[in-house]
Amino acid sequence: MIMRAVKRIQGEHNPKPRLPITFQVLGRICNSLRAGVFSTFTDCMLETACTVAFFGFLRCGEFTVSKHFDSTVNLSVTDVEILNSYAILHLKTSKTDPFRKGVNPLFVKENGSALDRDFFIRSLRQVLDICGYNSSLYNGHSFRIGASTSAGSVNIQDHLIKTLGRWSSDSYCRYIRISKDTIRKAQKSLTLSKNIRVIFDMWTLSNLNGCYFTKNNEL
Repeated sequence: MIMRAVKRIQGEHNPKPRLPITFQVLGRICNSLRAGVFSTFTDCMLETACTVAFFGFLRCGEFTVSKHFDSTVNLSVTDVEILNSYAILHLKTSKTDPFRKGVNPLFVKENGSALDRDFFIRSLRQVLDICGYNSSLYNGHSFRIGASTSAGSVNIQDHLIKTLGRWSSDSYCRYIRISKDTIRKAQKSLTLSKNIRVIFDMWTLSNLNGCYFTKNNEL
């Protein structure tokens, strides 16, 4: 079941493979950025974007902009809800919300402009090259693929992976009701696996450990 889901993400007929950015790969990316690749601001921003993309099972278009920032579609600062022990990221699904105007993008470059897809992919591949990976085999979807792969490797149940990734395939999933606490614990288990040796610093843990993501503010 998991392999079929991953193949659907990768595209079985895609002539160019898209390798997953697993937790281990993410750890090496973060370590490289902390050692210094670009400026301090850009390194910190990219580490945060990569970590959020992984734990949120995000598509690249869900956290970057194509050309210009549109607060009705793109992630904004107001889409993050910080609670006592975790945070919630609300993903937008339409352009009809009139209350998003005038807000700032969630991820910005050093010049203040919103993080665009081209800049992110270009920077990501540069870091992957530094880490010794073949960067041409990775793209913006690699985080979503990698999160699914990592979740399967720590025995998170199929229906939870589908919920975490917000997949609508397989009609039985619509009949499963999963509490927010269950989702949060499932996502947290990614960081607690015995197979994971990467240790995030206290800032990363306090901001990202236990985060879970909703679509249209609903599960």
